[in-house]
Amino acid sequence: MKEKDYQKLIEEYEKLNSQREDMYPISIEDTYGVRRREIDLVCSKDVAFEAKVRSLLMMVKGDDSLLKLYLAFKKRDMEYLNDVLYENAQIEEITNVASPGMDHTYYSYNIMPTILAANMPDRIELILPQENGLANNSVSGTAIVNVFMGVWYKNSDFVEAGLAQAEKKLGQKISGFEKAYLSCFKDIALKDTASLEADLDELCKAHMKRKDFGMTAFTKGFCIEAHAIYNMLHWVYEGELQDAVKMPDQKNFCQELALWQKEHNYQHGKIVTRYPDDLEIFNKMLICNPPRMGLVTQGKERYIDVDKYAHDVAAQLQDMGETLSKKKESAFGKLLQKFKR
Repeated sequence: MKEKDYQKLIEEYEKLNSQREDMYPISIEDTYGVRRREIDLVCSKDVAFEAKVRSLLMMVKGDDSLLKLYLAFKKRDMEYLNDVLYENAQIEEITNVASPGMDHTYYSYNIMPTILAANMPDRIELILPQENGLANNSVSGTAIVNVFMGVWYKNSDFVEAGLAQAEKKLGQKISGFEKAYLSCFKDIALKDTASLEADLDELCKAHMKRKDFGMTAFTKGFCIEAHAIYNMLHWVYEGELQDAVKMPDQKNFCQELALWQKEHNYQHGKIVTRYPDDLEIFNKMLICNPPRMGLVTQGKERYIDVDKYAHDVAAQLQDMGETLSKKKESAFGKLLQKFKR
């Protein structure tokens, strides 16, 4: 990114903030009042503790994620940006309770870019356990997930099935972004580095033209999917493709971040947000160990087992609170008691 590209990102976020301060806060502190009101609302409900935790997790999904990216770009701080990607990936993963009624296609397809861009390879087995098998839907994400799993786990059957799906999908009418993104995974599976360079470049360009729900001038200005693909080259095939592919030279690909991550051996970041004591439950959410994603079968369909996922997260939060309460009268312990009333 050039200086004018950083400045453009900053201006676009601040423009969004001037129009929708409720959706695009300009400081972390601005969100504390919102979080307090949400906790009070949830605590007032006559439902089980697990249901209350699930409600809070759904509320915190994506909380401040764009703000933290904005702050990183404003400071031109690549270490902070690497930390933000890590924290955002944690939030996206832990809030799996809000996932829709589909198999691992939708959820994993959407969270995988943040996890790879944040260099968290250990999380792949949590969001895409090999034992869950091939995804089975008609969307482009199905082929992407299956090709990815095949390459990641060195499973030739998955690769073959995913490539067949990819060829079929590429022959249909799909968006330019879907085409470029799908092509990148296909290129990696085939180890076609020349095509991958071209498709990575096209992915960044197509990202600037996306019309998906929630896309803004700010989100178009940072193509996290391209960073995911580029970082993936370090983790697959023992890194043999890593130096064979030139990074994209587009304004929405942060070359400084890619170089910083490489220089620091692709280490993931750390949590950057620290909520006040009365909002301690959100701090605990940021350090929860995300459960392994399971599927349940209903007739001929399979769906993410969001109920078990929510139960496991709630149980972990409760254990944290009870452990702290034994040591001292913690704010978190008090909050848990408030939740249980």
